[in-house]
Amino acid sequence: MKWRAFACGIVAGCLVALTCSQASAANPLDDLIEPVNGKSACFIRVYDADHLRRNPKQKTRSMTVWLSYESIGGDSSGAGLTVALGLMLRGQSAMLFSSGSCDFDAKANRDTSGNRLVKAYPKESGHVCMQSARPDVFIAVSAQEGGFLLMDRGKDRDTLMLYLDDGLTMVQRANRNNLLDIKFGAEDRVFLLRRAPAADCATVEEAVTTPEPGVRRRRGPR
Repeated sequence: MKWRAFACGIVAGCLVALTCSQASAANPLDDLIEPVNGKSACFIRVYDADHLRRNPKQKTRSMTVWLSYESIGGDSSGAGLTVALGLMLRGQSAMLFSSGSCDFDAKANRDTSGNRLVKAYPKESGHVCMQSARPDVFIAVSAQEGGFLLMDRGKDRDTLMLYLDDGLTMVQRANRNNLLDIKFGAEDRVFLLRRAPAADCATVEEAVTTPEPGVRRRRGPR
């Protein structure tokens, strides 16, 4: 993934400075989710049989995005934006999950040489999200990167645009130690999602916040 180092620098820099929430004040996603610790929002896109029949190269049956703000921790009182994905593919009965942290940047879609990172992304600015190879629910989280994605506000406060790179490392709920390398073709990289009730994201929230039995929960109550 050619823009991994660039995106990692953006997110890691904010985490070190512990100023992500202040730096991203008044960003485009503020209309979708209030940038306050404990706030969350759910966005979903489900493709019906007719759509899939007309787009045989598309592998995605549904995409669920759960956004949440969580305390940065340490000496900071700010909150950082996290994103969790729930992906259903054709021919599979188990949902795939990914989670990571995000930051808004005016040059999110440019690498250090000024080249456009995601050709399908029509803007310069946006939220760049560094995904973990495993959801952040374990005592010792894997340091392995799980890929990157871009997010932006849709045409109104109830729509979210999601742009994927060529692949993500994802897991199934039943065995989150088994890392799956999921590749995305041209038909599976851009998603227009609409706001949904919180209950529709319950499966994704549970998968990325609830540890296996006997493993201490990392995150505080919501």
